[in-house]
Amino acid sequence: MAMQGTLLDFIIGWLMIPWRILQEAYWLYCPPEAHDEGEHISTPADSANGTIDQRELRHWIHLSQRWWDPEGDFALLRGFNTCRIPMIVKTYRDLIAGEDATMVDGALPLTGARIIDVGCGAGFVAEPLAEYGADVTAVDMVPEIIEVARTHWTDLHGDAKGPEYLCASVETLAQQREGQFDMLLCLEVLDHVGNMPEFLRHCCKFVRPGGCAIFTTFNQTVAAGLLGIIGAEHILRIVPMHTHHLYRFIKPAVVTNILTEEGFRTLKVSGCFPVNPLARRPKWMDIPYTGVTYALVAVKNESSPSVMK
Repeated sequence: MAMQGTLLDFIIGWLMIPWRILQEAYWLYCPPEAHDEGEHISTPADSANGTIDQRELRHWIHLSQRWWDPEGDFALLRGFNTCRIPMIVKTYRDLIAGEDATMVDGALPLTGARIIDVGCGAGFVAEPLAEYGADVTAVDMVPEIIEVARTHWTDLHGDAKGPEYLCASVETLAQQREGQFDMLLCLEVLDHVGNMPEFLRHCCKFVRPGGCAIFTTFNQTVAAGLLGIIGAEHILRIVPMHTHHLYRFIKPAVVTNILTEEGFRTLKVSGCFPVNPLARRPKWMDIPYTGVTYALVAVKNESSPSVMK
């Protein structure tokens, strides 16, 4: 019966591809938010400025218990760590610590780093950064996911100091923690929030002058739609259905322009692609091509948070 169910799901996934392509194309020009708000879900992270998207909130609450399943829906996301963690370590040591990332003293290359991980999920990135010695504040809008993250750290490390997990909105937390962090991480998050420009502006407030930020997300291209949506959700079925939508994908220039207005200078934009794309848990590598996913590294103006010329 399980095999029949798997085969049936596979067939249905393929049959839905033409409809999904038409749906994504339509939503690209007529986004659904204006027509379908759905039932409002209140969380401790509620905000008046509307950066919490109710549709996304329902989606992530539904998936909240699956994050650390080694064969589950988030194996692909965990695989990003093969290129994300080295990039974070190198960026911090090059830009903040002033040390070569290849010259790591001991096993804790991020000792003393003050890092905030916005949209942390169940701690896929926050955990290894804390293990590397960083002082990590990890924020998410879904209380169920924050509880999963706390429990996982405790199960592995007991009472050892780990990430500070918070369920809070960026609007509220940015007022309380403005300028307190060396590094901001916003990884695979920008395409899941409401009012992305406003969300991004609030995130920028966390970074001290001279600090840096790393953003990763999907580019808004045909290639990203075919690989990130049709390929990952319908054909390979390694991402939960309707996790991504093309109208939410963001071109690097959009992020760069907002960062410039907030006093940041973009240093690097690079792509990320799986070494073994057909595997359920692929390893990833950095590539020059940014047409599918990209990582953007920016540094905050040292002299002033005002708009840079």
